[in-house]
Amino acid sequence: MEPRGFEGGVGWGGPKFGNFIAFSGSRSGHFLDTPEIATIHDIGNTGSLFDRMDWQPGGKDVFHLNLFAARNWFQIPNSFDQLSQDQRQRVLTWSIAPGYQHTFSGKTLLTVNPFVRRDQLNFYGSRDPFSDAPVFAAQKPLPHQLRREGRHRPRSGGATNSKSGTQIQQTRLLENFQFGVTDPNV
Repeated sequence: MEPRGFEGGVGWGGPKFGNFIAFSGSRSGHFLDTPEIATIHDIGNTGSLFDRMDWQPGGKDVFHLNLFAARNWFQIPNSFDQLSQDQRQRVLTWSIAPGYQHTFSGKTLLTVNPFVRRDQLNFYGSRDPFSDAPVFAAQKPLPHQLRREGRHRPRSGGATNSKSGTQIQQTRLLENFQFGVTDPNV
């Protein structure tokens, strides 16, 4: 399968409001780096969307909003000794990051940027567990999830243009995998 793809972007705005959107996608029969020279079981596709909005209601305040979403789906490549395996994976990602800036003076700027991002990975093992050798892997019932959230609040100011601030971040991980040995020689 020949690789195919698309990408584009559009932006518009004026003195107080602006918006920029970018998108892309691709599909390929050689999606991952395979363990063999020949491409075996290696179809995949990806797509993403990014949106950035800015609004400046007055001369001292600016609001930003960054939105991001992406999806990947791909087969896990096989080697010659694992031709009957049919493992696949799907990854979904989204991110929301609003922001605010306030200018106190020509030397002092306040910036506040909270954010949340979630990555969800679904692993699909072969329908026949004994096709996966030497180990069968499955993920049931919940997907692998990674969520990060926090805020970033730098403050700039002073004669030397110093920057100080705080960043608080929390990472939450949820996994639910099952494994079983299918090769009696292992």
